[in-house]
Amino acid sequence: MNRKVLCLVVVLVISVFASSLTLAAEPLRIMWWGSQVRHDRTLAIIDMFTEQTGIEVEPEFYGFDDYISKLNILIAANDAPDIMQMGGNFPTYIDHIEPINKYIEDGIIDISNTDESFIAITTLEGQTIGLSSGTNAPAVAYDPALFAAAGVPEPEFNWTWDEFEAAAVKIQEELGILGVALTRNDEFWILTTVVPQYDTGESLFLEPYRTELNYDDDKYVIEYLEMVYRLTKAGAYPTPAQMAEIRDVEGNPIVRGEAAMAWVYSNQFVALSEAAGRPLKLISLPRRTSDGPLSQTIMSSQMFCLAKNSKQKEAAAQFLNFFANSIEANEILQGERGVPIMRHVREALAADLSPVEQTIYQYLTDLGREAATEILLDSPVQAQIRDVYIRLAEEVVFDRTTPEDAAKAFRAEAQGILDRYVQ
Repeated sequence: MNRKVLCLVVVLVISVFASSLTLAAEPLRIMWWGSQVRHDRTLAIIDMFTEQTGIEVEPEFYGFDDYISKLNILIAANDAPDIMQMGGNFPTYIDHIEPINKYIEDGIIDISNTDESFIAITTLEGQTIGLSSGTNAPAVAYDPALFAAAGVPEPEFNWTWDEFEAAAVKIQEELGILGVALTRNDEFWILTTVVPQYDTGESLFLEPYRTELNYDDDKYVIEYLEMVYRLTKAGAYPTPAQMAEIRDVEGNPIVRGEAAMAWVYSNQFVALSEAAGRPLKLISLPRRTSDGPLSQTIMSSQMFCLAKNSKQKEAAAQFLNFFANSIEANEILQGERGVPIMRHVREALAADLSPVEQTIYQYLTDLGREAATEILLDSPVQAQIRDVYIRLAEEVVFDRTTPEDAAKAFRAEAQGILDRYVQ
């Protein structure tokens, strides 16, 4: 080999080696949504992961709506981050998610300290879509001091919608504040829980894919809208303008003492309590009758998923494993995304739980006596159907239509959206 050829070979080898170093040095990109508490704690864990592994991580975080908008833009450009936070909306992005079965089988992600049910809440048709960041459940957060000031008994685990409505109205009458604070998005989600409480075997959607409606009687929606109407007219329920001001957990009126109750997920209770700066409590959603079904589910609060187009899937899988299994990391997280799925982590955290965290653990323990543990999916057209509900609910509270007509229109429009989707 002559000197010129040899030099060329050396240059090529150096170039390839340099390229591989550049690729290896490219930071992992991770995106999530949440409160400021979540952002701060996640950033601290990322620093710890980098210190222990040498893997650089580039974080990006938003409120929920901004997160979805940004993620949609990135996916459309085939530039999804290596690690994405997902909830029940994951079917929308399923073609861009890499199942983690391989990394579990190879031992990169260690699931030896969890139960099969906690893997099931992020597994669909044998494909484990992601690793749950914690378990949680919907709840009602309430201020016991405001209940006492209004002369209203604190709710019990089997309280009913009639008791809820009476409490909200009495609080408004006595204290001049909202009985409950929530958004129309929350309201729509609650509707999906209320329909099964009639114990007829029906539900708003046919589970698990939610591509069909699963009810024929409009009374489920009518009675719900009638309650919303009564509460709004009584001043115990937020107006559309008040709802528009609730942009995050910290901005909920209960934080400022302007509402006695709020709809939350249990994993949001840490941020809510810290923002309020006073003792709050958690209770289950009301039910139709005290001895009737609750129809709530313990579920994955969110999960971290790997992007199918990631060039660093193994490093990303290492981060998922660290996030779930590191006791040090979870001592920083303190269950902000939900109760950890790993047994050894729960045991390590139990001794040092704050009163707020103890409330969350106890709530999920109480709920576990009745609630199911399963994967929950959003309908692929749920946002469109939710928007139909929001429009019609606001027409009801503005006296532009009746609950009966709104319920009929909702079922017709929702069915039309689903029909167009499945064609």
